[in-house]
Amino acid sequence: METIGQDQIIIATAGHVDHGKTTLIKALTGIDTDSTEAEKKRGLTINLGFAFFDLPNHEQVGIVDVPGHERFLKNMIAGLSGIDLVLLVVDAAEGIMPQTIEHVDIMSLLGIDNYIVVLSKINTVDDEMKELVTEDVKDFLDKHNIKAPILGVDAISGTGMKELVKVMDEKVENIKKPKINGIPRINVDRSFSIKGFGTIITGTLLEGELTSDMTLEAFPSGKQTKIRNIQVHDKNVKKAEPGTRTAINLTNLKTSEIRRGDVLTLPDNVKKTWMLDVDYKMLPDKDASMLGLWTRVRVYLGAREIIARVVPLGIDQINADTDNYLQLRLEEPVAVKKGDRYILRTYSPMVLIGGGSVLDPNPVKHRRFNEKILKQLSVKASGNQEQIILDFLDNQSALGSKIPGLADYLNLSNDDVQKMISTLVEEKEVIKISNLIVKKSKLEEFDKEILDTLWNYHKKNRLQKGMPKEELIVKFKSTVDNSKIMEKILNKMAERNEINLLGSLISAGDFEVKYNKYQKKAHDEIIQELEKSPLMPPNFEDLIGSDETKAEVLKSIEGEEVIRLGEKNVMLKSAFDAVSKQVVDYLKENETMTLAEFRDLTGASRKYGMMILEYMDKLGFTRRKENMRILAKKGL
Repeated sequence: METIGQDQIIIATAGHVDHGKTTLIKALTGIDTDSTEAEKKRGLTINLGFAFFDLPNHEQVGIVDVPGHERFLKNMIAGLSGIDLVLLVVDAAEGIMPQTIEHVDIMSLLGIDNYIVVLSKINTVDDEMKELVTEDVKDFLDKHNIKAPILGVDAISGTGMKELVKVMDEKVENIKKPKINGIPRINVDRSFSIKGFGTIITGTLLEGELTSDMTLEAFPSGKQTKIRNIQVHDKNVKKAEPGTRTAINLTNLKTSEIRRGDVLTLPDNVKKTWMLDVDYKMLPDKDASMLGLWTRVRVYLGAREIIARVVPLGIDQINADTDNYLQLRLEEPVAVKKGDRYILRTYSPMVLIGGGSVLDPNPVKHRRFNEKILKQLSVKASGNQEQIILDFLDNQSALGSKIPGLADYLNLSNDDVQKMISTLVEEKEVIKISNLIVKKSKLEEFDKEILDTLWNYHKKNRLQKGMPKEELIVKFKSTVDNSKIMEKILNKMAERNEINLLGSLISAGDFEVKYNKYQKKAHDEIIQELEKSPLMPPNFEDLIGSDETKAEVLKSIEGEEVIRLGEKNVMLKSAFDAVSKQVVDYLKENETMTLAEFRDLTGASRKYGMMILEYMDKLGFTRRKENMRILAKKGL
């Protein structure tokens, strides 16, 4: 088995019905792409036909023979995913015809601009007619801002075929395939079964690598399947790379469970959506009034046709001279990615009116004149990838994103995104916190939000030294779901003296507990009471009674000046530290200690001695062994 490389070139034919596309491909490849009985009977291509051949100075190229008849236009659009070069076939006896114009309009909307014009059936016309048609074609190309060689060819006699192959070879040599994100995705344009093999789909691999035994998910159904075998140009391969025409034999999937227009990719790579935010450009010869609020249209995405309603954004009426923004409300779910191209036709009669690219594949419903949304769409439509990254980081609910997440959103490789992030870090636009990329201004806003949260806590708990750290981390879980990242953010804030880290507590940097005269009096009375019998920790309720001020003060000094033994009894921390030292020193010398020995050593009663020793066990200073205490590791 072999691997077909990423420099695989896909060539498409285009042109009016019966202008000789299929005959031309057969002359180039020896393959008849009119493969079905219906196609042969009608004498025209209905479905997509596929062929391949070797150019003199390049490895094997694939050719897609797309239908020319208007009734099968959606099949034609399905064949144009991942196209690198177009053979625009024009009958030398007829010249530019309606489907010629429509095909060029479609390819323009899909971003395809690399052509060779083939004047077919050249031997059927005289020199004068050839000259007239050539001038007609040149005018047409100029009008559409297309620069392309024009070659006269007769596929049946072979006239001009060698020159065509030479020009194709030159064109192919200059095609640079872009680096593409490593997550495989293929738009299904055919689905069928072969006895003994099961379900087979074909399409152009848009992104990533496909390998045998890979598990894929079909969208929008969500049905999972596994690759049994991969073929590229009738050859079994272990791996297919981006840009290749691919046939895949699938397991655990019936032909009824996958159809033209579905998407095959890794699980969770795309999400089903019923709405799309898009930019939109109307073809220049169309009437802008054909498209308005709630107009029903046909949307062509990849190999799919979906009915949708149009919601113009930021405008009351579509402008024929500029780009517009639309939200498309779909009648069926789709699974696409940012940057995918689409085509629009009116619902009835079916007239090609425009198209554009997907700016947000999973938007929410929003108001038509929302300035924030319009600004975001403008950034996404600009094509400035660094600005798109900043916009994405700024407007997502999470604090930041990792490189793979950004690459997936932009539909670029991890390496390309990493280079952009390095530039943005140098420009101090973003900050890296471990593997999280955060927009600097958003981090500053987040720091302020943390401080606001701490001050709100201080206002409600004026005598508490700080907010429990775990409580703060949980509060911001939806923004930062990684506790280690959150710890790093808090440590940086502490370094800048914005906050104080007090063990398990956090306080705002310039916060301190201040007692009024009543609270100071309550504090002194609590300490004095505990000092009377330091090894007889009183019950919390006995200590404060019904005095709310004392209760508030006691809570504020818990963990600092006093500790709580169990649920109810409290003790001076200084007294506990002193008795703990006595116990540890005793155990270092005697190895074991009974409750009676603790009583003799400290003078504490059995009741309070048990409380103190159990608390020492809890802290890990000591450990109970039968009826004795021994030193634990922490106590050594």
